[in-house]
Amino acid sequence: MNIRHINTANRELHLIDIENELGTGQVKAADIARFRTFYLKANNVPADAHIVVASSSSQNLLESAFGWPGARTVWLPGHDGADRALLEIAYEENVEKRYDKVVFASGDHIFAEAAEALQNLGVKVRVFARAVFVSAVLQSACKDTALYTGKDFSLAA
Repeated sequence: MNIRHINTANRELHLIDIENELGTGQVKAADIARFRTFYLKANNVPADAHIVVASSSSQNLLESAFGWPGARTVWLPGHDGADRALLEIAYEENVEKRYDKVVFASGDHIFAEAAEALQNLGVKVRVFARAVFVSAVLQSACKDTALYTGKDFSLAA
C-alpha cells in the first residue's frame, strides 16, 4: 500500500470573522469581495492557503459565500456565533498538525487563549484586525499583530 505523506510545511490557515473585520453585523457580498482583495494583499496570502470565513447569521453566511468564492464558510447563530465557529476549528481540527501558520482575522479577546495555545505548540500565529476593534488581551497574547485603519480599508458609502 502506498501512503502519500501530505506536506504541511508552510501551509497557512486564515480564520476570518467577517462581521468583526467589516465592523457590521449585516455584511454584503460586495463589501466582502473588496475586503478579500485588501486582505489577500495585506497578508501576502499564498494561493494554497486555507481560508475560513465565519459569520453569526445564515444571511451573512450566504453573503460570504458570494463575496469570498472558494473560501470555506461557517456559521453559528447568535451572539459570538462567528467566534465560536472559528474556535471550533482552532481547537477541534488538529490545526497544529496541519498548518505552520494561523491568522486570526478578528480583534475579539475570545481568540487570545487559542492564539497562545497554538503558539505554544509551535504554530506561527498572527492577528490581523482593525485597530479600533482589537482587544488589548488578544494583542498581548499574540507575538505577531498587524492592525489596519479606516484609511487602509473602509466600507463603501
